[in-house]
Amino acid sequence: MKFKNIIWDWNGTIINDAWVFVDVMNGFLKQYHLPAISLSDYKKNFCFPIQDYWKALGFKFTHKSFNQLNTSFISAYQDVMLLPNLHAGIVGLLNQLHNQNLHQFILSASEIHLLQKSVLHYKINHLFKDVLGVDNLNAEGKKELGKLLFKQYNLKPCETLVVGDTEYDYEVAKALNCSIVLISHGHIDHERLNKTCSDVVTSVLELESFLQNN
Repeated sequence: MKFKNIIWDWNGTIINDAWVFVDVMNGFLKQYHLPAISLSDYKKNFCFPIQDYWKALGFKFTHKSFNQLNTSFISAYQDVMLLPNLHAGIVGLLNQLHNQNLHQFILSASEIHLLQKSVLHYKINHLFKDVLGVDNLNAEGKKELGKLLFKQYNLKPCETLVVGDTEYDYEVAKALNCSIVLISHGHIDHERLNKTCSDVVTSVLELESFLQNN
């Protein structure tokens, strides 16, 4: 395999947690007398920046009130964030790549302390050279964090692959000038991911095949 470094997204890519975000959001939608969403709705419409997604759902807010609203959302999310399972087959693949001496990283738009808590909970932290999350609750700063990662570990774009499940991951890979493969078992559906004209797989099994052929 030509890649020496793999940068993994966390939510939706490694952990099967889209349904958790739907459940928590439906609690807020009910509270604000807005229509509930399904998992399919979510995967068709979720986007970054997250403020745009909230607006599309019908929420009205100022910059200050959004921060308060999102802080409440994250507080509710923390109560259930450790309920989902990792995607089937992902631990085996991570171990396989680790045993091949690839450098694996997690680069996430999740707040760093929440991210570290999750990775430790699932007992896979030893498989990663570093785990990086942002310093805010609004999922902002992933591109900048990726650039710091490249600088800190002297990564070469031609040797590095990003694995993610959203258009945002595609944008991060473009900003880092490295390759990307998207997986549609997470937060965004296959049709949307295909529009990025990136390589898109549907499962961990397909991802493993992609890695073997690249």
